[in-house]
Formats: sequence, structure tokens, C-alpha cells
Amino acid sequence: MNLEKYLVVAGMPGVHKVTATRSNGFVIEDLNEGRSRFVPMRQQQVTPLATVGIYTYTDAEGENTIPLADVFQKMLDQYDSIPPVSLDSNSAAFRAYFTAVLPEHDQDRVHINDIKKCIKWFKYMVEKGIFEDLKKEEAATETTEPAEVAVEKDATTGAVKPAKDVTEKETTTKTEETAEDATEKD
Repeated sequence: MNLEKYLVVAGMPGVHKVTATRSNGFVIEDLNEGRSRFVPMRQQQVTPLATVGIYTYTDAEGENTIPLADVFQKMLDQYDSIPPVSLDSNSAAFRAYFTAVLPEHDQDRVHINDIKKCIKWFKYMVEKGIFEDLKKEEAATETTEPAEVAVEKDATTGAVKPAKDVTEKETTTKTEETAEDATEKD
């Protein structure tokens, strides 16, 4: 799951999709209002969801964090069996839910407010269909990935250039030449 296009803005409810970037801010699509707006970085605190991580006890790549995308994926996988708790729940309910979904989270460094934000963002994204859009984008990129291009090294200059593909015209020409050679020998 790729969350690079999504961010949260302090003071603006919900998760927003980045449609363009500028040197001084972002143009975002506000899914609540259905319009685009500019958010200046100097005036607003902007947090890209791809940069958010949850502290864990496990030492994954030496960082002791798990990306928010992986947490959301675990929440999606268990959505039917363990639905997210209500945002009006008490602290014990938030902790119990998060422990069920992500048992390796560091209970000392992951605060209840962090869990509440995570659940709030998750519910918003489910409600707005963002996860379905992400799945569609992932499927589209998997089918349109370019094939690897073969390269060859020029023996005289040492330069790397694309390998010459044999085209259909060259193949038929070679086949015709071979057939003519065979008839001339007879």
C-alpha cells in the first residue's frame, strides 16, 4: 500500500490527497468539500502519511518502527473479525483494539492519542473509499510496469546501448535469404 500521495493537515479534518506540489506548499484535494485548495507549508503543519511509523518492540531494519501503511493493511485484513473501536471509547478499549491488531507495538511509546489518530484516519479512509482506490492504482501499476530492456556494450567504445531487437522484417528477410541460398545450391 502506497500512502505517498496522502497527508493530514493540522486544523483540517480528514486525510487529503496531494494533487500537486509547489516549493512553498501543496495543492490538495479536500475529500470532505470535494474541491482543491492550496496549503502553505509555513502556515500549516503538514504530515505525509508515508512518513508516519508506529513504534514496535521488534527490531525491523534497526528502526523499531512499522510504517503506517503496514498498520493500515493489518487493520484492513482484520476489519471483519476485529472492527475498529468507536472514537468515543475509553483508553482501555483503544489499547485492547490496537494490541489485537498490532501486538508488537511499543505500549510505552505509542500513546492513546496516537492510537486514536490512527483509528480516526483509518475510518476516514475506509469511509471515503481511499483503500479501494489504492488497490486499483496498485493493480494498474503492476500491469503497466515496463519490461526490462536488454543492453549490450559496444566493444570499441565501451558505451552501453540498447540491445538490437530482431524485428519481424529482419526475420523474414533472413528466412528468404536462407531459402534462396538453399535453392541456388540445388
